[in-house]
Amino acid sequence: MEDEKNENLMTFIQFSATIITITLFIMPLKTIRLIIERQNVGTVAGLQFISSALNCFLWISYALLTSNTTMLFVNSIGMMFSIYYVVNYWKNITQVRASRDYLKKVMIACVLAITIISISYYNTEDDLDNRISRLGFLSSVVCVLMFASPLEKMAIVIQSKNSEGMIINVAILSLLCGLSWTIFGLLLNDIYIYLPNILASILSFVQLTLIKLYPPQILS
Repeated sequence: MEDEKNENLMTFIQFSATIITITLFIMPLKTIRLIIERQNVGTVAGLQFISSALNCFLWISYALLTSNTTMLFVNSIGMMFSIYYVVNYWKNITQVRASRDYLKKVMIACVLAITIISISYYNTEDDLDNRISRLGFLSSVVCVLMFASPLEKMAIVIQSKNSEGMIINVAILSLLCGLSWTIFGLLLNDIYIYLPNILASILSFVQLTLIKLYPPQILS
């Protein structure tokens, strides 16, 4: 009976995490289509798409090592969307120097991905657990660095007492996403899944709190 309850909970969490995460991956699509229509990136920051692609690639690699089909499916979809965003963002950068700089960032992300995979596989031919631990740790570090990027924005919000630029729907989805993957990781007893997502949940909760405390105000 207890096993059946745990299995039902796992199925529900897998489904929830999949739907919520894919929704988050789809959300920038409107922005990218607008960029394509205008043939200009405007003030949209493109690093987020590169970071997302790198993050998805690393978790795809981790999912393959751990035979985690849920993570493999979700991050494969995320990888496809992220590559689409990166390519179309780059194609619509109007300034030559900015275009070259963005391409350099893409190359750095590729080198970083290859380096992490190489470190994970180095001298671990007969030690799968060590390989998983290395890749899980390094992927978690990259994931945590991604989650830390909004901290600068949070500091500006607190200083200005204005949460303009923070979207409440995205913050809510991010919180639900972090919580679902945290529970998923706990059910699997996988620290490399639940630990970075605990941090993601905390940061999303802080964002929601800031939006509540300092409602968005359009400055004239």
